[in-house]
Order: sequence, then C-alpha cells, then structure tokens
Amino acid sequence: MAENKLTDRQLYKYLNKPQEGQLTFADGLGLSARVSKVGGITWLFRFRLPNAKNQFWLSLGAYPSMSLKSARLERDKCRNWVANGLDPRNEFKLDRENTFNPITVKDALSHWVKKYASRKRVNAEKHEQQFAVWILPHVGELPIADITKSHWLTCFEERAHKYPVAASYVLRNVQQALKFCLKQGYDVHRDIFELDMDSVGGTKQAKRSRRLIADGDWDEFEQLIKWIDDGKMFPYYRNLLILLTSFGCRSQEVRLSKITEWDFDNLVWTVPAEHNKASAKDIEKGLTGDIKRPIPPKLVEFLKSLVASSDNEYMLGELKESAAVSAWGGSIWKKLDHNDKWRLHDIRRTVATGMNDLGIAPHIVEAILGHAIQGVAGIYNRSQYLPEKREALIIWHEKIESLRHQ
Repeated sequence: MAENKLTDRQLYKYLNKPQEGQLTFADGLGLSARVSKVGGITWLFRFRLPNAKNQFWLSLGAYPSMSLKSARLERDKCRNWVANGLDPRNEFKLDRENTFNPITVKDALSHWVKKYASRKRVNAEKHEQQFAVWILPHVGELPIADITKSHWLTCFEERAHKYPVAASYVLRNVQQALKFCLKQGYDVHRDIFELDMDSVGGTKQAKRSRRLIADGDWDEFEQLIKWIDDGKMFPYYRNLLILLTSFGCRSQEVRLSKITEWDFDNLVWTVPAEHNKASAKDIEKGLTGDIKRPIPPKLVEFLKSLVASSDNEYMLGELKESAAVSAWGGSIWKKLDHNDKWRLHDIRRTVATGMNDLGIAPHIVEAILGHAIQGVAGIYNRSQYLPEKREALIIWHEKIESLRHQ
C-alpha cells in the first residue's frame, strides 16, 4: 500500500480556497486530507476494528495547525492501537486529554493525601504542608510524567542544607506517594525512585534513647510527677502530661482523643485505628488496629472531670496542632533543670522502663504502649490481655502515687 503521497505544496493549493464540493485526498495507510467547500482541511484516519464489518473515520485535527508530519505520526499511533485491539477513537481522546490536561505533580501528591494518607496516616496534614513548602512552589504545576532528577533536586537545594532531616523525610514521602500513584495507573517518571537521602542533601534523624528512669534511679521522673501536681502550666498541658505518664501512650493518641473513646461502664479506653501509629501492622495480622487500655480506678474521677469541663468532642477540650504540643513538650527539661534534653515521646520510653523495673511482663508492657506485638503473642487480639493490663496499670499507678508523696 502506497504511503506518504501528499506534500505541503499540494495541500496549499486547496487551503482556504472555495471548492464546488468536498474533496478527499489519500496520503496512505489510512490517512486522508478532507477539503471542505470553504477550503478548510481536516486530517482523517480510516480504520476497521477486528471482527467489525464497517469502516470508521476518526478526525485527527486541522491542517496546517496539525502539520503533515504530525498527522502521519498520529496515523502511526492509531495503526498501533488497532494492531493491539484498541479503538483509536477512545485512545485518541485519552491521549488528547493527557496532552492538554496532563496530571501535574500537585494532582498526584493531592491524590495520595486524599486517597491514602488521610486514611492511613495520622499526620497526613503535616505531609500536605511539607509538600506545599518543599515541592509545589518548584514543580507543582508541571506534568508528573516529565519530572526528572534535575527538577526534583531543585526542590531540595534551597532548604536541605538548613533542614537536612526534613529533606530526607519529605523525599521519602514523595517517593511513597508516587509509588501509590503508579499503582493507580498514573504515568510517573521513574527518576524520583533513583534519588536517595544523600543526593538531596538529607540526613537521618539522630536516634536518642532518653529515659527519666535509669538503673533504678527514679529521681527525674519523680520531679516530673511533682511538677505536674504543682500545676504551674496551662490546664491543657497538665492534663496531657497526666495521661502520658499514666498510660505511656503516644501524645497524638491523647491529643486526638475524643470523649466517645472512653467507656466508664467497662473502664476501657479504646484508641481507634486511625489514631494508632502501628495500626497497619495489626491490620495485616487480621486485627482491628485499635488499642485497648484499662482505666485505673484511681483515674476515673479525673477523667470524668475532663469530660465535664469539655464543651466539644475532645477529651482535652480542644484540638491543638501537633507542632505546638511538641514544641511545648520539648522545653519541659529546661523547666525542671535537667541536664539532658528530652521530649514528650521520652515519657513513653520512661513508662516502659519503669514498668519493666516493677516486674511487669514485657509483652504486657508492649500491649499497654500499643506496640505491634511480635512473635506468637502477636497473633492474639490485645483485648485478651485486658485483665493483665489492668493489673499492670494498677501497679504502675501505685508507684506514681508513692513518688508523689516521697
């Protein structure tokens, strides 16, 4: 079959020249140029689908906006679609939509936040805020399919030297977001997955293991308990610290806690899966992802007073931002004149250490903390440990009471 029979010289003879009737000139391999009565020229592709009796026509575009060379490239695309059993009418439309309305970096990252992070990550809002600062100003409006290493490196070069730990964190989240988008059928340039922490100027966060109880010395923890009792702080933070020291829970579990989570009839606090950082591992084992903690009897009146004083759905009476709570907690060590820095999360480590020092079984300590339990014990639902956890928390609160009166 002859192909590429037309030339621009031939086409210009008819362009914008009135005709007595419609004319069609074949270029070959299914491509034709149709000239209207007023001299407009349209590219057409003629094809027949497998097992179809009739031929179909697809309008590709107008000449000269679509050049002869471009029309032939579009024809070749259409022929390839037909050869693979696809309808060029559908594929051409999709191809046009991707060309003129490409999926941008902003679209892809927003898709991940909405469809994944908002349901699986308790700090999804933080991810979105970091994307808005690190990524979107540089490449947010560019097609995600075209973003290469040089584009990504531009996002990090201005800030990574000042915030190297954050740079690593943002890169990891961008990569996880785009892996998710790939699975959703997005056309993502794979250069992003070849970048690592060093290439963007990032560093790992220094691991610390700070505890207020060490080698049987409870002095720092005792100081904290008495400082809480002294109450020289905003009520929100005093109540937060009481719950952190009472349960060894994560600060986000308390910060996000709603009154409905607290069952005073059965004396159980149920942290829902969406507030549990380790819920994904539990759900993989067929568990709910919830954390169930018994409420020690001596804590009941205090908790009921929180409910009574709250004028909304939150146990602490308001919802503070994670960054604000973390910043406030990071200054307590100075107020107590401790030599070494510690944060709110270190209270969790402290409770674990103290419970172990009191002889509480390690797997019960892990269950109270809400860690994903490993090994054989991990295949059983945490609710089976409620009696053991209740007894452990009673022992723990007796110890706190003894420190309070020393």
